[in-house]
Amino acid sequence: MRALNKLTIANLKKNRKRSIVTMLGVALSVALVFAVIAIGTSFWNTMRDYAISEYGNFHESFELIPGNKVAIVEKARGVESVYYAKDVDLTGEYLYLAGTGSPLPAKLYEPIEKLDDSMRTSDQEYIVFVRYTNPKRHERYGKDIDYALGDADVNIEARRVNSQLLLFDGDIDYNTSTILTCFAALLLGIIVIASIFTIRNSFSISTTERTREFGMLSSVGATPRQIRRSVFLEAGIIGVIAIPAGLLLGLAAALALITITNSLLEIDQNQLSLFIPIWAILLDIALGFIIVLLSSASAAIRAGRLTPIEAIRSSQDIKAKNKKIKTNRLIQSYFGIGGIIADKNLRRSRKKYRTTVVSIVVSVAVFVGMSSFVIDGQRIIEMAFPDYGANYIINGGEAKDYEKIVQKFQLDDYVIHQDLRAKNGITATVLSNEYFEKYAKSIGIKDNFNHVVILNNFIAEAHSNGSHSIKQVMTDYKPGDKYKLIMETESGEREELELEITQVTNQNPMGISINEHPSFYISDNYYQRDKLVFAEGYATMFANPGDRAKDITQYLLERQAKENPERDAEKSIITGFDMKAQREEVNNIMLLGAIFMYGFIVVVALIGVTNIFNTITTNTQLRAKEFAMLKSVGMTDDEFNRMIRFESILYSFRALLIGLPIGILISFCIHYMLIESNINLPYQLPLIPIVISIAVVAIMVNVIMYFSVRQIAKQNIIETIRQDTV
Repeated sequence: MRALNKLTIANLKKNRKRSIVTMLGVALSVALVFAVIAIGTSFWNTMRDYAISEYGNFHESFELIPGNKVAIVEKARGVESVYYAKDVDLTGEYLYLAGTGSPLPAKLYEPIEKLDDSMRTSDQEYIVFVRYTNPKRHERYGKDIDYALGDADVNIEARRVNSQLLLFDGDIDYNTSTILTCFAALLLGIIVIASIFTIRNSFSISTTERTREFGMLSSVGATPRQIRRSVFLEAGIIGVIAIPAGLLLGLAAALALITITNSLLEIDQNQLSLFIPIWAILLDIALGFIIVLLSSASAAIRAGRLTPIEAIRSSQDIKAKNKKIKTNRLIQSYFGIGGIIADKNLRRSRKKYRTTVVSIVVSVAVFVGMSSFVIDGQRIIEMAFPDYGANYIINGGEAKDYEKIVQKFQLDDYVIHQDLRAKNGITATVLSNEYFEKYAKSIGIKDNFNHVVILNNFIAEAHSNGSHSIKQVMTDYKPGDKYKLIMETESGEREELELEITQVTNQNPMGISINEHPSFYISDNYYQRDKLVFAEGYATMFANPGDRAKDITQYLLERQAKENPERDAEKSIITGFDMKAQREEVNNIMLLGAIFMYGFIVVVALIGVTNIFNTITTNTQLRAKEFAMLKSVGMTDDEFNRMIRFESILYSFRALLIGLPIGILISFCIHYMLIESNINLPYQLPLIPIVISIAVVAIMVNVIMYFSVRQIAKQNIIETIRQDTV
């Protein structure tokens, strides 16, 4: 047995390049698992720390408990620890918290870790903050404390639950827990299965390479069990070296992703920090060895079943029926004898190229399937933030309110919209004077703006594939025509206003993204303004304030607190929405998601590439004698190159023929599960990822084949033919 172990180690050293590439594949798999777990646990722990910093390190709080009664809470069942605070006066913007079960912001109180004897004997009332031993049972524990205080004639002012901390401490409902568990299992399952499918190719090639060696060992007494142990020993040595390297690589990747996350999201406090529990490291090591052992299992079983004669002859991979293997005439005419030999070789020994095809299929399917998630995310952002031509929107006020904001912040690029009560199935909007003149000039109107009426009768027609086309509705109207606009007053009376159309256009003013109805636009100083009947509600202001957006937001918040201190829902307030900041924030989140997703895809693809490299280069080395014989009987370099090119085409074509449909199916499933059920967003075929996959696979296979053949070409033909093994 020792001799067999020495041979295994010697084989690893002899084929150092293949061994290193296999170790790289294993290390990448382990690193990917580690990075996924590390990012997940780091995010969870950071959100938990954020909940503590915002509200405090407690699960539930009780107000107001006399000092001589706090022992009832401290000694209650399930209480792990407590701390205290004096009563908080909820005034101003925090008045709405009074009488609710929402937790108090931590900045409103100063924690008291321990009450002294004088505090415990007084009637001074305190807020008691409680942590439970089992957060999932907080409702039962809280009711027990509630009943115990009631028996002691203590009336609780409020009982507040820190739901955020309870969530991150494990109090998750069954459905959410199931979804998170399934998602984590799915993600890790994809990594493990993809890794096994690709890494097993390396062990399959290694076993094929050692087939004659196994046959000789069997002929001198080695048992199938000993041969299987030899393969598993090779896998174990690779795992022992590759798994620690993968942990370090995963740690570096996790740190890089966390740094990128903090940079993109521009978080000043509670930045995402690395947190890796011991169980995560142990799980990663266990999954690493599972990947290595399962990857080598089929090769070990196959090696143990070989008979000595079959192994020595190395004919187990050649599967050809007695009947003649026919070659397509097109192949014969274009690729010549080289193409015929390549086609017949792949037909005879399907297992040798099947491993390469599987690696490409896995990489292509994961890339195309997962890319759909990123594409759909970008489409959702475009739907949520349509192009209004403005970066800031203000609602809830009247035109005169907005004019004050314009003067205060010296805004130049803005427009105020006021809708009319039009009843003709048409939209009529009054635009602020200064902007209306700019808009009118942009479509060719030069003067007399208080008489100008602009008609946009081009509306966007939505299609089932999610796209829009422009359709003209009111085709008979042209400049100079008159239109009777019917309006309805609040009392129900009908008013008519005759509008003379100045210009017909399909160009929208600021504040309109896509027209859904034909629209009239007129100026706020229109000569018949006294006849206009405005719709209920308030005007809307659209602006591009540049770097003054934050100042406007702060001003509006201060105004809200001053004019509506009790947060009366029925009282209207002016609110601002910084579309640019929101869009950038969402784009950064999507970019972050894309980095995670494509990072995942790239690592899975790299695992596949390492094994494709292993498979093709080793197969080429195993066929060195075949290539030498072909050249010795007169095959020219041109014919030889055509043969290699055709093999590359076959590898690529057959892999893409399987991988692309699987990837498209995965992308459709992801779209249906995440998008279609909640948002009316039609499925879009990921054409760009498909094109990228085709190009990358074609280039990669050709480059690896060229590299492998170049290595063989350097060998002497006569010496190669004389070799018994590689």
